[in-house]
Amino acid sequence: MTLTLVRVDDRVIHGQTMTRWTKKFPVDGILVFGDDIAHDQLRRKVLKAAANELKVGIYTVEQAPDKVKKGIESKKNFFLISNSPQNFSKLVDMGVDFGKTLNIGPMNMRDGTKMVGKTCYIDQKDYEAFENIYNHGIDIQLQILPEDDIKHWPEMKAKYDAQ
Repeated sequence: MTLTLVRVDDRVIHGQTMTRWTKKFPVDGILVFGDDIAHDQLRRKVLKAAANELKVGIYTVEQAPDKVKKGIESKKNFFLISNSPQNFSKLVDMGVDFGKTLNIGPMNMRDGTKMVGKTCYIDQKDYEAFENIYNHGIDIQLQILPEDDIKHWPEMKAKYDAQ
C-alpha cells in the first residue's frame, strides 16, 4: 500500500478531488483526519457522499497515527487528507511518517490570512505549521490541480514574508 496523495485542502473531499486527483493517483479509499471534521456528523455524511464509491475513514488527530499505520500496512492505496496544515504538523510531531511530500490545495481566505498562491491563503499558525513540517524534511507543494505548476514552500514563505 501507499499513500498516493497526502494533501491539505480546506474542502477535504469535493469534485476536483474525485474527478482530477483520483485520476492522477490510484486510490482505493480516503483517510480524512481532523478533530473538527471527526466531531461534525453532518460534515462526515457530506464527505462520505462526495467520495462516491470510495471508502472514507474519518478520524481525530489522536486516532490518525494508528489509522495511517494500518493504511500503510494494508494492500490498498489511500489519500490522506486534512483541512489544516496544523493537523499535519501535529502528526509530524507525533513521529508519523506519511511520506516526503505534502500537497497543498485550496485554503480559502479567512481573517488574518495572506495570499501565498492561487486560492491559497495562510495565517501565522498555518505558516508555523508549514515551517515545522518543512523542517522535518517534507517537501511542501502548492498545487491546486494536478496539471498546475508546483510552488514549493520557500516560494510561498517568501511571498508571505513580503506582505
